[in-house]
Amino acid sequence: MSTPTDGPAAPGTTPDQARGDAPTTPVSRAGTVPLTETTRGTDPAPGTAVARTGSPAGSPAGALADDEEAAERGRLDVALSVVRKIAEYAADHTAGTVRTQRRLAGLDLGESGASAKVSGYGEQVDLRLEVPLAYPARITESAAAVRDHVRERVQALTPYRVRSLDIGVSALTDPAARATPRAPTSRTE
Repeated sequence: MSTPTDGPAAPGTTPDQARGDAPTTPVSRAGTVPLTETTRGTDPAPGTAVARTGSPAGSPAGALADDEEAAERGRLDVALSVVRKIAEYAADHTAGTVRTQRRLAGLDLGESGASAKVSGYGEQVDLRLEVPLAYPARITESAAAVRDHVRERVQALTPYRVRSLDIGVSALTDPAARATPRAPTSRTE
């Protein structure tokens, strides 16, 4: 066990090094992104408190201080399943998309919306979306709106960059027809 030094630490050494301990550095794993990558160059969400120390973030000294502060905090890992949920949510909340009824042998099983598959390596992800769209509408315009909205939300909320985003139209549904429930038909008449 090491004992603390009696005098002040030498300039440029950490408290761990002054005690003789091994320096503490963040553990680096493949596929992880520093927490500062998610906030660098973006403004925080409204109502979010941001604590800053040291020089202004725009100055080189401020960037160095932010990097050092991030190294002390650790790393942020965002699972691909979280990216999938964000993509599905964003697609479902884009104008022109609808939720469809799920039925099996005439039984109502609820509703379903967009579904996504995510793959990726490092800081880039590839998305494949299956989206039910409203009918009648221009499919190309609806798909472009979904692509733009999903890409913007995934890149804003996660440290990943969307490399490719493929969209498949899983259904065309008339929202007006869904608003009026069908009367059950009788087979005994």
